[in-house]
Amino acid sequence: MPKIVDHSERRRDIIMATWRVIARGGLAHTTTRQIAKEAGCSNGVLAHYFADRADILGSALIMAHQGVRERADERLGGSRGLRALRQLMIQALPLDEQGLLEAKIEISFWGEAIGDEFMRRIQNEEVDVTCRRIKRLLEEAQADGELKTGLSLDRIVHECMVLMDGLSIQAVMYPAQADRAEQLSLLDDLLDRIRAKPALPGTRPEPATHKPAS
Repeated sequence: MPKIVDHSERRRDIIMATWRVIARGGLAHTTTRQIAKEAGCSNGVLAHYFADRADILGSALIMAHQGVRERADERLGGSRGLRALRQLMIQALPLDEQGLLEAKIEISFWGEAIGDEFMRRIQNEEVDVTCRRIKRLLEEAQADGELKTGLSLDRIVHECMVLMDGLSIQAVMYPAQADRAEQLSLLDDLLDRIRAKPALPGTRPEPATHKPAS
């Protein structure tokens, strides 16, 4: 009896193998041959699931971003506004091994996107999704009276993105400057600065953790 193959699971396995190859050697050394070897399959199997190398890499980036959003959704519950924004950003920060792996993937794509229109388009689309979600949570916070008056929500969205990108770079390149405590402190400083009533010392919410990848 022929073995039944779960195509979605096989595709996911190949993407996760791609993550590991990227994390070890960057995109420059991420070839279809290396991906196939890491995934334990042939180049012919890769061709069955992906059109080419660019398709694999783009799918790897999209799945990394989806993972962040799915983890946040699982932890948000009924929260909204600034509490939900904090949780979303925590899931996007390189606070543990999974977050650091995702940061390495993200940073690797920046260099590739400079000279590759396809990669740049995927990168920009994913960033736009995150920006829209952050702005939506800020709009909730504003409607609930959580924010100081007179703030530009677009400017805050930009600051959130700069913080997440900057901490990703530091965690990958200069880990001693961006340990878990420092990352959470900088995140909470940003949220306190825009909050109508800043949290009192010792009353900040407990830091959440990433849900381990299955």
